[in-house]
Amino acid sequence: MTKKQLILYVTIFSSLVITANYTVQFPINEWLTYGAIMFPFTFLLTDILSENFEKKEVLNVIKYGVLIAIIPTVLIAGWQIAFASLTCLVVSQYINVRIFKFLKRKFINLWWLRSNGSTLIGQFFDTSIFFILAFSFVMPFETIIKLIIGDYLIKVSLALLDMPIFYLIAIKFREKFFYKA
Repeated sequence: MTKKQLILYVTIFSSLVITANYTVQFPINEWLTYGAIMFPFTFLLTDILSENFEKKEVLNVIKYGVLIAIIPTVLIAGWQIAFASLTCLVVSQYINVRIFKFLKRKFINLWWLRSNGSTLIGQFFDTSIFFILAFSFVMPFETIIKLIIGDYLIKVSLALLDMPIFYLIAIKFREKFFYKA
């Protein structure tokens, strides 16, 4: 990954994180927040990067993206959401990248398995831990469970729907989007 690519991907990643952290504060209904619609794109991005770059390079994008997102997230969403989100994000994205790379080694031709398998597992951890950390002392536990279920179901749906985007960018047209310098 070139320095220019690193800057671009870190900028995209941190922007997605900041936007998701802001919008998670606003429920659509008792089962869903707007953050559930934005956050899955962080997993799509890291899957696309994992398909085309080394694990260490992708983990650097996550690390630098989270560092950049800390102050804006605290300012727009408060310390509790910032702590919960960024902690879960690091854990879930590291899980996502490691599972993605493992599945890629074991099932080289099954691109859909590594993209969806890693994302669904990573997002399960992220969603569950986030809502518990962020809202445990603010909302009733049954409301938190509803939000976990609603957000996760949306994230699963979006993960399945973004498969064509993953395929087109990461597999089919990789030469147009990525270059090794």
